[in-house]
Amino acid sequence: MSIQWILALIFGALLGGCIAWFLMNYLKSLEKKRALAEAKEILERAKDAAELIEMDQKELALEIEEEIWTKTEPELFKLEENIEDLEIKYNEIKEKITREEKEAKNSIRPKQEELASQEKQLRQVEDRIQSFKKNQSSQLNHFVDQLAAKLNSSRSLFIQELVQEFVNEAQVRCLKESSERLADLSNSIEQRAKRILAIAIDRFARPYCSERGLGSVEFPDPHARRLFLDQHKKNIQLIQEICGCDLMTEDDSETIHIAGFDPVRREWTRRSLEKILKEKKSITVELIKRKTAEAKKELFRQIKQDGDSLARELNLRDLHPEIRQMMGSLRYRYSFTQNQHFHCSEVGWLCGLLASELHLPVTTARRAGMLHDIGKSMDHAMEGGHAVIGADFIQQRNESQEIVHAVRAHHFDEQPNSDLAYLVIAADAISGARPGARRSALESYAQKVTELEAIAKSYPGVDDCYILSGGREVRVIANEKQLDDVKALALSKELATRIENEVNYPGQIKVVVIRNTFVQETTKSG
Repeated sequence: MSIQWILALIFGALLGGCIAWFLMNYLKSLEKKRALAEAKEILERAKDAAELIEMDQKELALEIEEEIWTKTEPELFKLEENIEDLEIKYNEIKEKITREEKEAKNSIRPKQEELASQEKQLRQVEDRIQSFKKNQSSQLNHFVDQLAAKLNSSRSLFIQELVQEFVNEAQVRCLKESSERLADLSNSIEQRAKRILAIAIDRFARPYCSERGLGSVEFPDPHARRLFLDQHKKNIQLIQEICGCDLMTEDDSETIHIAGFDPVRREWTRRSLEKILKEKKSITVELIKRKTAEAKKELFRQIKQDGDSLARELNLRDLHPEIRQMMGSLRYRYSFTQNQHFHCSEVGWLCGLLASELHLPVTTARRAGMLHDIGKSMDHAMEGGHAVIGADFIQQRNESQEIVHAVRAHHFDEQPNSDLAYLVIAADAISGARPGARRSALESYAQKVTELEAIAKSYPGVDDCYILSGGREVRVIANEKQLDDVKALALSKELATRIENEVNYPGQIKVVVIRNTFVQETTKSG
C-alpha cells in the first residue's frame, strides 16, 4: 500500500512540474509578445518625433537664412557700389599712366638721339687713340732698334736685358720693403700677443682649484682595524680582486694605502673601503660585495654628472655620451698634482677667450680646449701618448677633423698647421703655468734635480751647476779657459734639447750658462 502511495506522489509531482513548466513558457511568450508590441510602439513614436524635429529644423534654417539675407542685403549692395567706384578709379588711373608713358617716351627720344651722337663721337676718339698707339708702338720699336744698334746688340737680347734689369730692381725693392715690414711686424706682433694673453688671463676669473687625489684610507678606530685585518687577509684579497687595485697596510700604521694605474679604480677602491670601515659589525664576503657594488654605482653616477656639468659649463652640445663619460672620469686623474678635469675646463675657457680676441669661432675653440687631454683618461690602459690616444678616440666619435688635429698636435706629436691647434697649445701652457697649478712630489722633485745636475755636469768645461726656482732654472758655471763664447752658446742649446728629451717636468726650464772672464794687468815700479 505504501509503494502505491509513493508512486502516486511521484507521478503527481512530475505532472505538476510539467504543468508548471508549460505555464511558465506560456507566460514568457505572452511577456515577449507584449514587450515586442511596446518596442514597436516606442519606435513609431520615436520616428514621429524625429520627423517633427526635422520639420522644425528646416523651418528654423529657413528663418535664419531669411534673417541673414535681410541683414546682409544692404551691405552687399554697398559693396557692389564700391566695386563700381573702384572700377571707375582704376580706369582713370590706367588712362593717366598711359598718358604719362607716352609723354615719357616723347621726352626720352631727344636724349636717345643725343646719346647716339655721343657714342659716335666716342668711337671716333677710340679710333684716334688706336691710331696714336700704333704710331707710338712704331716709334718705340724704332727707338729700341736704334739703342740696340748703338749697343751692338740684337733687339731681342736688348729687350731681355732691359726686362731683367727692371725685374732685378723690383726684387731688390720688394726685399727691402718686406724686410722693413717684417721688422715692424715682429715688434708689433710680440706686443699684441702679450696684450691678447693678458686680456684672456684677466677675463678668466675662476680661482685656482687645489683639489688633490687621495690614495689612502684611515682606520676610524682600532675596532674597525681588528674587524678588517683578518688573520689570512681574505678581506684585502677580495677587495683587490673586485676593484683591481693593491692594498698595503703596516703594523704600526693606521692607514691603508691604495696602489693602481687606473685612477677610477683607485677612487672606487677608496670609496668601497670607506663604506666597509664604517660598519660596526663583522665584515663578511656578502658585505664587501654589496658595499663595493654600491660604491661603483655611486662613482659612475658621479662621473656622468661631472661630464655633463663640464659640457654645460662650456655650453657644448652634441657631445658623444662616451666622450662625456671620459671627461667625467678625469676628475680622478692628476698630472703633477693638477686635477685634469678642472685643467680641461680651464683650457676650454682660455682657448675660447683667446679665440674671441682673434675673431675665431669661440665654440670650436672651447670644444678643442676641453678635449685636448681626454686621452689621459685612457693612457693607463693603452700604449702611446695621451694626445694621440685622445685624438683617435674623439675621431671615432665623429668629432671634426679640425678639433682632432688640434688635440693630436698640442704636444707636437703632429706638426700643428692651424690657428686652433696653436691656441690649444697656448691655453694648455697658461693653465699649467698658473701659480700653484702644478708641483712635483718630494721624491720626483729630488729625482728631477739629480737628473738635471747629472746632465749639466756630464759636459766637459762645466765647473758647477745650480738648480734654481724650484727646478725651473738650470744655471751652469762654465770654465772660461775651456769654453769660449761660441761654445757656451752651443752648450746652452744642447743642454736645453737634452733636458727636453730625457727629463719629465711640468712647464718650462730655463738654461743659463755663465762664463766668467777675468782680466788682470800689473804696473811697473816707479
